[in-house]
Amino acid sequence: MYVRLTNSRVYYETSGGGEPLLLLHGGFGTVEDFASQTPELAKHFRIIAFERPGHGHTADTSEPFSFETMAEVTVDFIEALKLGAVNLVGWSDGAIVALLVAISRPDMVMRLVSVGGLFDTNAQSKEDLNWIRLLTPESLRKSASPLVKRHDEASPDGPAHFPVVVEKTKRLWLNEPNITKEELAKISAPTLVIAGDREAIPIEHTLELFRSIKGAQLCIIPGTTHFLLSEKPDMANKAILDFLTAKKKPKK
Repeated sequence: MYVRLTNSRVYYETSGGGEPLLLLHGGFGTVEDFASQTPELAKHFRIIAFERPGHGHTADTSEPFSFETMAEVTVDFIEALKLGAVNLVGWSDGAIVALLVAISRPDMVMRLVSVGGLFDTNAQSKEDLNWIRLLTPESLRKSASPLVKRHDEASPDGPAHFPVVVEKTKRLWLNEPNITKEELAKISAPTLVIAGDREAIPIEHTLELFRSIKGAQLCIIPGTTHFLLSEKPDMANKAILDFLTAKKKPKK
């Protein structure tokens, strides 16, 4: 399905019933990022997953990528579908977007799950930042061919536009996010921070994220990397559902 926002025709999918649960995909991602989560989560919630401009079935715009703009698109999407307050589950870039929505529009967020999230791009290792600098469409076709194939098949802009998306994503990742701990402290929604114990984002940074949000909970999935949602889906799904369906907030 599609919904018309200010300057985009945004693709989305829904399933299940109950409280709204909005899924926010990662960089270069699509709704398929949550393929191992959606069927299970849909047993308990009304799942809504959409694809941001320049991702999946949603055409790109002439604007550069920025997490602030992505958060604004998310707010517009929630308002366009008249969802009211939602539960947010974001992975990778989607986790960053979820944090920004929770900071700017606390009225829209019931509960928040950040999976593989990052709040300061400079916290990444020199190796990872250098890897981003050296990214090319060709290197991605070799190292992440399923991801590129999904773009080529779904994008209304066609395969020829992929190099543009790569450049926009590189610029985004090298310069953002720049969320401060003071901004994180403004998050009032109950929050769960999830990461793999072999996550590329330094564990110290994940701990900082967790400690900066009052009353947040932390879950480290053993034996997993940044791609923990597909590596150990049962464990990840249980952690997400236990948190989202808990009746009482933990004592602070």
